[in-house]
Amino acid sequence: MIDVQAVSFRVKKKTLVNNVSLQIQPGEFIVVMGANGAGKSTLLKMIAGSLQPTSGLVFFNDKKLKEYTVEELAQKRAVLSQHYHISFPLTAREIVMMGRYPYFNHQPTHKDESIVNEALQRMQVQDLSDRDYNTLSGGEAQKIQMCRVLAQIGEISQDENKLLLLDEPVSHLDIKYQHQLLQQARSLCENKVAVLAVLHDINLSLKYADRILFMKDGLLIRSLSKNESIDAHLLKEVFDVDANVLTMPDGKGKFIVF
Repeated sequence: MIDVQAVSFRVKKKTLVNNVSLQIQPGEFIVVMGANGAGKSTLLKMIAGSLQPTSGLVFFNDKKLKEYTVEELAQKRAVLSQHYHISFPLTAREIVMMGRYPYFNHQPTHKDESIVNEALQRMQVQDLSDRDYNTLSGGEAQKIQMCRVLAQIGEISQDENKLLLLDEPVSHLDIKYQHQLLQQARSLCENKVAVLAVLHDINLSLKYADRILFMKDGLLIRSLSKNESIDAHLLKEVFDVDANVLTMPDGKGKFIVF
């Protein structure tokens, strides 16, 4: 589905991502982790198509990403970025409807309205629908933006592959809604939507990810599958912190204590 081949991204003499290769399969939930400045968001933007690699290629469904039109790409992948600033008044519902823009020309159809309603229900924010988006708290705005990308993914047919990209999606959310958002993302994997998320919480990553990719200084230094054990040495190498790796009481999975 996604094939990243030796991509690098440089700004002047600074290399932000250095010769990274990876593959993402339909229905896979992948988390990218690393310290600040490791290159996580830059890698995500290259996979999204919003940044062109300095070198290397990204393929989406065996086609070069750069060969897709903006409209084609918008119907195949959705991106939840870290920051969204809206300088003019729109309701929360209008923000969510933006996710349907790639699918209609002038007026949303009944189908588009239904998909927006479903997205609002999935994130339990129907009560925010008519609020001015600029009056929402950071957490409320983040939930509305998640509704937007859910609406953009929309209906999924059996013969297409779609991709959801999440850049620090839970940074403004309390614990309950962190899990709610990631559960919604995880549920898309059941319909073979691939999810790539940048997260900072290792325990959330261990709970939801099929694979965790660890980056340091622009390099992809380790890919950890769900069945592999994480160790304190790796956490020290990636984050420069000491940690204890504990086994969950049921014996299934690990839990990290700092």
